[in-house]
Amino acid sequence: MRGGPFEQNVKDMNAQRTAEFAKNNPNEIIGIKLAHYDGYEWAPTDSAARAGRLANLPVMIDFGGANPPLSIEDLFMKHLRAGDIFAHCYASLTSRESVVDENGKVKPFVFEARKKGIIFEVGHGGGSFRWSQAIPAIEQGFLPDVISSDLHIGSMNGGMKDMANLMSKFLNLGLSVQDVILRSTWNPAKIINRPELGNLSVGTEADVAVFSLRKGDFGFIDVGEDKIEGTQKLEAELTIRAGKIVWDLNGLAANVYKH
Repeated sequence: MRGGPFEQNVKDMNAQRTAEFAKNNPNEIIGIKLAHYDGYEWAPTDSAARAGRLANLPVMIDFGGANPPLSIEDLFMKHLRAGDIFAHCYASLTSRESVVDENGKVKPFVFEARKKGIIFEVGHGGGSFRWSQAIPAIEQGFLPDVISSDLHIGSMNGGMKDMANLMSKFLNLGLSVQDVILRSTWNPAKIINRPELGNLSVGTEADVAVFSLRKGDFGFIDVGEDKIEGTQKLEAELTIRAGKIVWDLNGLAANVYKH
């Protein structure tokens, strides 16, 4: 992901070598991703899909700027397998087809793709989350499988901000706390074949996030700086990584100073 011409070079998209490298590094490599390719052709997608099949790993597709946009129906039904991932499912970009049409309706083939086993992730980022997609989609029952941040300098200083803020957006769109947590932890862990992560079962590593659920008047911005208002917001209180406290906002684990 070096940008510019590096992401358009199909000569280094070698499915066989990619799969071999992935199989030789199973603890580090969790999937195959195609991102930001601009050409109006399927060869890079199919190369990524072949690498995924050879390595037995999920594939994530993040279309670039094809003009006209490539068909996401064809992507779901002809090029991807169950367990493969469509990135930025609530994006609204001129360079790629959206899941909600111009009349605010989720396209029927999107529900069929879900039945097939295609995974839909949020990937909010700095340019890939619009209320005009997310709100009607959720109202029609098309929820994301994974709530994910796409954290970088543009998203943390834009509408995404942080994972707690992102999760709060979905609370205010009607998802329960349990649904939001599921889609932020256990669902992604299963999708990347890491069942030891994303849960608090006995024997798992002690990775724990503690939140407070604040009530009040809050505003939440998408990537276009359109705002919705909400009444609840998650705030990170305590973070434990491998049993060690690494973040403690209000001193929950500290001793009270006496003088």
